[in-house]
Amino acid sequence: MKTAYKIIDKLVYWMFLAGVVSGIFMTALVFVSTLMRYLFNSPVHFSNELAGLLFLSITFLTIPHVLNIDRHIKIDLVVKKLPSRIKNPVGVFASMVMIIFSLVFIYESWGFMNFSRLISSRSDISGILLWPWMILMPLSFVMCVVVKIKHACLFRGADEVNRLVVEEKS
Repeated sequence: MKTAYKIIDKLVYWMFLAGVVSGIFMTALVFVSTLMRYLFNSPVHFSNELAGLLFLSITFLTIPHVLNIDRHIKIDLVVKKLPSRIKNPVGVFASMVMIIFSLVFIYESWGFMNFSRLISSRSDISGILLWPWMILMPLSFVMCVVVKIKHACLFRGADEVNRLVVEEKS
């Protein structure tokens, strides 16, 4: 099981790094396009389209890793004020909401991507094929579900270890 957890961790980390590289490339593209526009009066015509697609990459490639390391946006102010006995059920509820949202998002974005693939949808100016970029949306949330399941297994395993420790002390 630990091997599976490590594979998940590595996969979402590599997705995160790909998102970071996309961000660096997007920044460089916008910088070069701006220089070309104002210094040489010759903008890179496809830069806005590609920058948008790279932004999509940044967003969806980084979500699973951020979720995996528990650095996502959450309402700590509310959670910290809850009594200890209520924190776990609230956490389980939040995880279930995330999984349900992810499953709906996977279903909808897969259909969106598949339709784009069927009609060979391309960007307006440069003709970039769009469905390979769109597949990042369902892929990202599939990995989010996998990460949430991994966290649930780790949490359950920690509860089992705690129960055994308490039984040994008794």
